[in-house]
Amino acid sequence: MINPTSVLFGHAIYPPGSTLGPRRWHTYEFVLIYHGSMTVSINGVPVVAGSNSATLLFPGDEEYFCFSKTGETHHAWLHLALPALASPISERIQRLPHVIPLSAPMHALMDHLLELRTSPLPTAQEMMKTVSVELLWRFVGEAEQLSLNNQERLRSELVERAKEYVFAHLHEELTLTHLTCSASLSSAHLTRLFHSQVGQTPMEYVWQQRVKRGVELLEFTGLTVEQIALRCGFKTSYHFSRRVKAVTGRTPTQIRRQAG
Repeated sequence: MINPTSVLFGHAIYPPGSTLGPRRWHTYEFVLIYHGSMTVSINGVPVVAGSNSATLLFPGDEEYFCFSKTGETHHAWLHLALPALASPISERIQRLPHVIPLSAPMHALMDHLLELRTSPLPTAQEMMKTVSVELLWRFVGEAEQLSLNNQERLRSELVERAKEYVFAHLHEELTLTHLTCSASLSSAHLTRLFHSQVGQTPMEYVWQQRVKRGVELLEFTGLTVEQIALRCGFKTSYHFSRRVKAVTGRTPTQIRRQAG
C-alpha cells in the first residue's frame, strides 16, 4: 500500500522561452502539459514532452526545464512525497518511461485534485492523498500497457520482416538461419513468435508459401512443372509434385487441367 506523507499540486502558465532550474526534488512529480511543450534535462539527458502529455519525474534527479519558445505552456503539476517503497513497487516505477500521452482519466484526476483545494470537507486532505495515489497507479498502468502494445507491435514487425524475406527469396535456399538473420533474432525467439502469430514454425511457413506460389504458377502461367519447381525453391519437380499433392490433394497436372 502507498501512503503519501505529503501532496502538493497546482497549475501554471509559462511564457514562451521560460526556463526553470536547475533543481533537485526529493518527491515524485507529475507534469501534465495541456498546451505547449517542454524539454526537461534529467541528469543531463534531455526528455521532450509535448501537448497532451504526462511526465513522471523521480526523486533525487537534477532537472532543468526549457519551455516552448513559440507559445505559452499551460500545465498542472503534482509533487508526491512517498515513504520508502517496497522494492517490487519501486523497481516497477523506475522502469517506466518518463513521458506518455495524457489520457482523459489522468486529466480528470488532476482536475479533481485542483477542486479539492477549496473543499470544505474535513476529509479533503485524505481525499487528496487518495486521488494522488490513484493518479500514480493510473500512470503506471497506462505506461505499462503502452509498453506491452509497443512490444506486440515490434514482435509483429519482426515476423513481417521475416515474411518479406521469404517472399523475396522463395526461389533460393531458405533455412531457419537465413530467417533469423533477416529478423536479427535467435532461432528459438523467431520460432516462438511464428507460433504465437502465425500458428506455424518458420520453416512450415516457408514450405506453405512455396506450395502456394507453385499452385498460382500452375494455374496462371504456361511454365513447365520443372520451371515452376525451381522458381519456388524446390530442388526437383518430384519433390514439388509430392508437396503439392500432400497439401492440395491434387497433382500439378490435375491443378493445371482444372484451371483450364
